Amino acid sequence: MTLSLTFHGGAGTVTGSCFEVQSGARTILVDCGMFQGLKELRQLNWEGPRYDPKGISAVFLTHAHIDHSGLLPRLVREGYNGPIYATGPTRELAEILLRDAAKLQEQDAEYANRKGFSKHQPALPLFDSGDAEAALSLFETLPFGKVLDSPEFSLQFHQAGHILGSAFLELRANEEEGHTVVFSGDLGRTERPLHLDPEPLPRCDTLLLESTYGNRTHDARPLAEQVRGPFRRVLQRGGTILIPSFAVARAQLVTVELKRLMESGDLPLVPVHIDSPMAVDVTRLYQENVGSNQLDKLPGGLFPPGTRLHRSVAES
Repeated sequence: MTLSLTFHGGAGTVTGSCFEVQSGARTILVDCGMFQGLKELRQLNWEGPRYDPKGISAVFLTHAHIDHSGLLPRLVREGYNGPIYATGPTRELAEILLRDAAKLQEQDAEYANRKGFSKHQPALPLFDSGDAEAALSLFETLPFGKVLDSPEFSLQFHQAGHILGSAFLELRANEEEGHTVVFSGDLGRTERPLHLDPEPLPRCDTLLLESTYGNRTHDARPLAEQVRGPFRRVLQRGGTILIPSFAVARAQLVTVELKRLMESGDLPLVPVHIDSPMAVDVTRLYQENVGSNQLDKLPGGLFPPGTRLHRSVAES
Protein backbone atom coordinates (compact mmCIF):
# COMPACT_ATOMS: atom_id res chain seq x y z
CA MET A 1 0.00 0.00 0.00
CA THR A 2 1.18 3.50 -0.83
CA LEU A 3 1.50 6.07 1.94
CA SER A 4 0.30 9.46 0.71
CA LEU A 5 0.40 12.87 2.37
CA THR A 6 -1.68 15.95 1.51
CA PHE A 7 -1.22 19.44 2.96
CA HIS A 8 -4.45 21.31 3.72
CA GLY A 9 -2.84 24.13 5.72
CA GLY A 10 0.24 24.98 7.73
CA ALA A 11 2.26 25.11 4.50
CA GLY A 12 2.89 28.41 2.75
CA THR A 13 1.42 30.11 5.81
CA VAL A 14 1.80 29.75 9.57
CA THR A 15 -1.80 28.94 10.52
CA GLY A 16 -4.42 26.37 9.48
CA SER A 17 -2.28 23.32 10.22
CA CYS A 18 -3.91 20.22 8.75
CA PHE A 19 -2.26 17.18 7.16
CA GLU A 20 -4.08 14.27 5.55
CA VAL A 21 -2.37 10.87 5.61
CA GLN A 22 -3.78 7.99 3.59
CA SER A 23 -2.78 4.34 3.41
CA GLY A 24 -5.07 1.71 1.94
CA ALA A 25 -8.61 2.23 3.16
CA ARG A 26 -7.61 4.35 6.14
CA THR A 27 -7.28 8.14 6.11
CA ILE A 28 -6.35 10.25 9.12
CA LEU A 29 -5.83 13.93 9.82
CA VAL A 30 -3.01 15.37 11.87
CA ASP A 31 -4.43 18.61 13.31
CA CYS A 32 -7.38 20.57 11.95
CA GLY A 33 -6.51 24.20 12.54
CA MET A 34 -8.17 27.50 11.79
CA PHE A 35 -6.60 30.01 9.41
CA GLN A 36 -5.88 33.26 11.23
CA GLY A 37 -4.49 36.67 10.33
CA LEU A 38 -5.24 38.55 7.12
CA LYS A 39 -8.78 38.53 5.71
CA GLU A 40 -7.60 36.49 2.72
CA LEU A 41 -6.44 33.77 5.10
CA ARG A 42 -9.53 33.85 7.30
CA GLN A 43 -11.72 33.39 4.24
CA LEU A 44 -10.11 29.98 3.71
CA ASN A 45 -11.99 28.75 6.79
CA TRP A 46 -15.26 29.19 4.88
CA GLU A 47 -14.22 27.28 1.77
CA GLY A 48 -14.73 23.90 3.37
CA PRO A 49 -12.30 20.98 3.39
CA ARG A 50 -10.82 19.53 0.23
CA TYR A 51 -11.55 16.05 1.56
CA ASP A 52 -14.67 14.18 2.65
CA PRO A 53 -15.03 14.58 6.45
CA LYS A 54 -17.07 11.37 6.56
CA GLY A 55 -14.16 9.50 4.98
CA ILE A 56 -11.69 10.38 7.76
CA SER A 57 -10.98 7.50 10.16
CA ALA A 58 -9.39 9.50 13.00
CA VAL A 59 -7.88 12.86 13.91
CA PHE A 60 -4.66 13.28 15.89
CA LEU A 61 -4.28 16.66 17.59
CA THR A 62 -0.74 17.76 18.45
CA HIS A 63 -1.86 20.59 20.76
CA ALA A 64 -4.80 22.83 21.58
CA HIS A 65 -3.83 26.14 19.96
CA ILE A 66 -6.62 27.29 17.64
CA ASP A 67 -4.40 27.31 14.53
CA HIS A 68 -4.12 23.54 15.09
CA SER A 69 -7.53 22.70 16.60
CA GLY A 70 -9.92 25.48 15.62
CA LEU A 71 -11.71 23.81 12.69
CA LEU A 72 -12.55 20.62 14.59
CA PRO A 73 -16.09 21.90 15.34
CA ARG A 74 -16.53 22.74 11.66
CA LEU A 75 -15.24 19.28 10.71
CA VAL A 76 -17.84 17.66 12.97
CA ARG A 77 -20.54 19.98 11.64
CA GLU A 78 -19.76 18.70 8.14
CA GLY A 79 -20.12 15.05 9.06
CA TYR A 80 -17.02 13.77 10.86
CA ASN A 81 -17.91 11.37 13.68
CA GLY A 82 -14.69 9.52 14.49
CA PRO A 83 -12.25 9.77 17.39
CA ILE A 84 -10.07 12.81 18.05
CA TYR A 85 -6.92 11.63 19.80
CA ALA A 86 -4.97 13.99 22.06
CA THR A 87 -2.94 13.88 25.25
CA GLY A 88 -4.87 14.36 28.48
CA PRO A 89 -3.77 17.98 29.09
CA THR A 90 -4.46 18.89 25.45
CA ARG A 91 -7.95 17.47 25.79
CA GLU A 92 -8.60 19.63 28.87
CA LEU A 93 -7.13 22.72 27.25
CA ALA A 94 -9.19 22.19 24.09
CA GLU A 95 -12.35 22.34 26.20
CA ILE A 96 -11.48 25.92 27.13
CA LEU A 97 -10.23 27.06 23.73
CA LEU A 98 -12.88 25.49 21.49
CA ARG A 99 -15.74 26.71 23.66
CA ASP A 100 -14.25 30.18 23.62
CA ALA A 101 -13.75 30.04 19.84
CA ALA A 102 -17.40 29.07 19.34
CA LYS A 103 -18.55 31.89 21.60
CA LEU A 104 -16.49 34.39 19.58
CA GLN A 105 -17.95 33.07 16.33
CA GLU A 106 -21.47 33.51 17.67
CA GLN A 107 -20.73 37.00 18.99
CA ASP A 108 -19.19 38.10 15.68
CA ALA A 109 -22.22 36.86 13.74
CA GLU A 110 -24.64 38.55 16.15
CA TYR A 111 -22.71 41.83 15.92
CA ALA A 112 -22.60 41.71 12.11
CA ASN A 113 -26.35 41.15 11.97
CA ARG A 114 -27.07 43.91 14.47
CA LYS A 115 -24.87 46.44 12.64
CA GLY A 116 -25.65 45.27 9.11
CA PHE A 117 -21.97 44.69 8.31
CA SER A 118 -22.32 41.36 6.53
CA LYS A 119 -23.17 40.86 2.86
CA HIS A 120 -24.81 37.60 3.96
CA GLN A 121 -28.30 37.82 5.42
CA PRO A 122 -28.25 36.63 8.05
CA ALA A 123 -24.58 36.39 8.96
CA LEU A 124 -23.85 32.94 10.39
CA PRO A 125 -21.03 31.74 12.63
CA LEU A 126 -18.38 29.45 11.16
CA PHE A 127 -19.50 27.02 13.88
CA ASP A 128 -21.44 27.36 17.10
CA SER A 129 -21.31 26.12 20.68
CA GLY A 130 -23.24 22.99 19.79
CA ASP A 131 -20.60 22.11 17.20
CA ALA A 132 -17.83 22.69 19.74
CA GLU A 133 -19.53 20.41 22.27
CA ALA A 134 -20.04 17.75 19.60
CA ALA A 135 -16.33 17.88 18.75
CA LEU A 136 -15.30 17.71 22.40
CA SER A 137 -17.45 14.61 22.87
CA LEU A 138 -15.28 12.80 20.30
CA PHE A 139 -11.99 13.38 22.13
CA GLU A 140 -10.11 10.31 23.35
CA THR A 141 -6.97 10.46 25.47
CA LEU A 142 -3.76 9.00 24.03
CA PRO A 143 -1.04 9.39 26.68
CA PHE A 144 2.53 10.32 25.81
CA GLY A 145 4.51 7.24 24.79
CA LYS A 146 1.55 4.90 24.30
CA VAL A 147 1.45 3.27 20.86
CA LEU A 148 -1.89 3.14 19.07
CA ASP A 149 -1.93 0.36 16.49
CA SER A 150 -4.13 -0.13 13.45
CA PRO A 151 -3.63 -2.42 10.45
CA GLU A 152 -2.21 0.52 8.49
CA PHE A 153 -0.42 2.68 11.08
CA SER A 154 1.26 2.71 14.47
CA LEU A 155 1.08 6.14 16.11
CA GLN A 156 2.68 7.62 19.21
CA PHE A 157 2.77 11.06 20.87
CA HIS A 158 6.07 12.49 22.19
CA GLN A 159 6.61 15.53 24.43
CA ALA A 160 7.01 18.70 22.32
CA GLY A 161 7.51 21.25 25.14
CA HIS A 162 5.49 23.98 23.40
CA ILE A 163 2.46 24.41 25.67
CA LEU A 164 0.70 22.23 28.21
CA GLY A 165 0.08 18.80 26.68
CA SER A 166 1.76 19.59 23.36
CA ALA A 167 3.13 16.66 21.39
CA PHE A 168 4.83 15.71 18.19
CA LEU A 169 3.44 12.65 16.42
CA GLU A 170 5.40 9.64 15.24
CA LEU A 171 3.58 7.64 12.55
CA ARG A 172 4.91 4.31 11.34
CA ALA A 173 3.32 2.73 8.29
CA ASN A 174 2.83 -0.99 8.77
CA GLU A 175 3.45 -1.46 5.06
CA GLU A 176 5.96 0.49 2.95
CA GLU A 177 8.79 -1.28 4.82
CA GLY A 178 7.85 0.51 8.02
CA HIS A 179 8.24 4.04 6.63
CA THR A 180 8.19 6.45 9.58
CA VAL A 181 6.89 10.02 9.42
CA VAL A 182 7.23 12.56 12.25
CA PHE A 183 4.88 15.55 12.47
CA SER A 184 6.55 18.13 14.69
CA GLY A 185 3.46 20.12 15.66
CA ASP A 186 4.87 23.22 17.35
CA LEU A 187 8.12 22.67 19.21
CA GLY A 188 9.16 24.41 22.41
CA ARG A 189 12.63 25.50 23.45
CA THR A 190 14.83 23.66 25.90
CA GLU A 191 15.64 24.72 29.45
CA ARG A 192 12.51 26.80 29.94
CA PRO A 193 11.16 27.42 33.46
CA LEU A 194 7.60 26.21 32.86
CA HIS A 195 7.43 23.52 30.18
CA LEU A 196 9.21 20.21 29.88
CA ASP A 197 11.97 19.96 27.28
CA PRO A 198 11.02 18.44 23.92
CA GLU A 199 11.92 14.77 23.67
CA PRO A 200 14.75 13.79 21.32
CA LEU A 201 13.55 13.20 17.79
CA PRO A 202 13.17 9.49 16.96
CA ARG A 203 14.71 8.10 13.79
CA CYS A 204 12.39 8.74 10.87
CA ASP A 205 12.27 8.62 7.09
CA THR A 206 10.23 11.80 6.64
CA LEU A 207 10.08 14.83 8.93
CA LEU A 208 7.42 17.54 8.70
CA LEU A 209 8.93 20.40 10.69
CA GLU A 210 7.22 23.62 11.72
CA SER A 211 9.26 26.74 10.99
CA THR A 212 7.31 29.66 12.45
CA TYR A 213 10.56 31.18 13.71
CA GLY A 214 12.78 29.51 11.14
CA ASN A 215 14.16 32.83 9.91
CA ARG A 216 14.67 34.36 13.34
CA THR A 217 17.37 34.10 16.00
CA HIS A 218 15.89 34.23 19.49
CA ASP A 219 17.48 36.28 22.24
CA ALA A 220 19.44 33.66 24.19
CA ARG A 221 18.99 35.49 27.49
CA PRO A 222 16.28 34.29 29.90
CA LEU A 223 13.12 36.38 29.78
CA ALA A 224 13.72 37.60 33.34
CA GLU A 225 17.07 39.03 32.30
CA GLN A 226 15.55 40.78 29.28
CA VAL A 227 12.83 42.58 31.23
CA ARG A 228 14.54 43.19 34.58
CA GLY A 229 16.05 46.58 33.71
CA PRO A 230 13.03 48.15 31.98
CA PHE A 231 10.61 46.86 34.63
CA ARG A 232 12.78 48.14 37.47
CA ARG A 233 12.98 51.63 35.94
CA VAL A 234 9.20 51.84 35.53
CA LEU A 235 8.50 50.70 39.09
CA GLN A 236 11.13 53.00 40.58
CA ARG A 237 9.37 56.03 39.15
CA GLY A 238 6.00 54.81 40.44
CA GLY A 239 4.67 53.53 37.15
CA THR A 240 2.40 50.63 36.28
CA ILE A 241 3.46 47.89 33.88
CA LEU A 242 0.91 46.51 31.41
CA ILE A 243 1.92 43.22 29.79
CA PRO A 244 -0.25 42.12 26.82
CA SER A 245 0.02 38.36 26.61
CA PHE A 246 -1.55 35.28 25.11
CA ALA A 247 -3.71 33.54 27.71
CA VAL A 248 -2.20 30.12 27.03
CA ALA A 249 1.39 29.45 28.14
CA ARG A 250 2.68 33.02 27.73
CA ALA A 251 0.66 34.44 30.64
CA GLN A 252 1.83 31.61 32.88
CA LEU A 253 5.45 32.05 31.79
CA VAL A 254 5.28 35.78 32.57
CA THR A 255 4.02 35.12 36.10
CA VAL A 256 6.82 32.60 36.69
CA GLU A 257 9.45 35.12 35.60
CA LEU A 258 7.91 37.91 37.71
CA LYS A 259 7.93 35.58 40.69
CA ARG A 260 11.62 34.82 40.15
CA LEU A 261 12.52 38.50 39.88
CA MET A 262 10.63 39.41 43.05
CA GLU A 263 12.01 36.49 45.05
CA SER A 264 15.56 37.38 44.02
CA GLY A 265 15.08 41.03 44.97
CA ASP A 266 15.61 42.22 41.40
CA LEU A 267 12.10 43.67 41.48
CA PRO A 268 10.17 45.00 44.48
CA LEU A 269 7.11 43.13 45.70
CA VAL A 270 4.24 44.85 43.92
CA PRO A 271 0.66 43.71 43.23
CA VAL A 272 0.25 41.50 40.16
CA HIS A 273 -3.16 41.30 38.46
CA ILE A 274 -4.05 38.64 35.89
CA ASP A 275 -6.98 40.17 34.05
CA SER A 276 -8.25 37.38 31.81
CA PRO A 277 -10.85 34.70 32.55
CA MET A 278 -9.24 32.38 30.01
CA ALA A 279 -5.76 32.88 31.49
CA VAL A 280 -7.19 32.09 34.93
CA ASP A 281 -8.80 28.87 33.64
CA VAL A 282 -5.65 27.83 31.78
CA THR A 283 -3.53 28.53 34.84
CA ARG A 284 -5.76 26.18 36.83
CA LEU A 285 -5.00 23.44 34.30
CA TYR A 286 -1.28 24.03 34.68
CA GLN A 287 -1.67 23.68 38.44
CA GLU A 288 -3.71 20.47 38.07
CA ASN A 289 -1.25 18.89 35.61
CA VAL A 290 2.00 19.33 37.50
CA GLY A 291 3.46 16.16 35.99
CA SER A 292 3.11 17.69 32.52
CA ASN A 293 5.11 20.83 33.34
CA GLN A 294 7.80 22.01 35.75
CA LEU A 295 5.67 23.61 38.47
CA ASP A 296 6.87 21.00 40.95
CA LYS A 297 10.32 22.61 40.64
CA LEU A 298 8.98 26.05 41.58
CA PRO A 299 8.82 26.45 45.37
CA GLY A 300 5.67 28.29 46.32
CA GLY A 301 3.90 27.64 43.05
CA LEU A 302 3.25 29.74 40.00
CA PHE A 303 2.40 33.20 41.29
CA PRO A 304 4.26 36.08 42.93
CA PRO A 305 2.95 36.91 46.43
CA GLY A 306 -0.33 38.81 46.40
CA THR A 307 -1.30 37.95 42.84
CA ARG A 308 -4.97 38.63 42.11
CA LEU A 309 -6.96 36.77 39.47
CA HIS A 310 -9.79 38.60 37.70
CA ARG A 311 -12.60 36.78 35.92
CA SER A 312 -15.03 39.62 35.16
CA VAL A 313 -15.20 43.20 33.95
CA ALA A 314 -16.38 44.27 37.40
CA GLU A 315 -13.33 42.71 39.04
CA SER A 316 -11.06 44.40 36.53
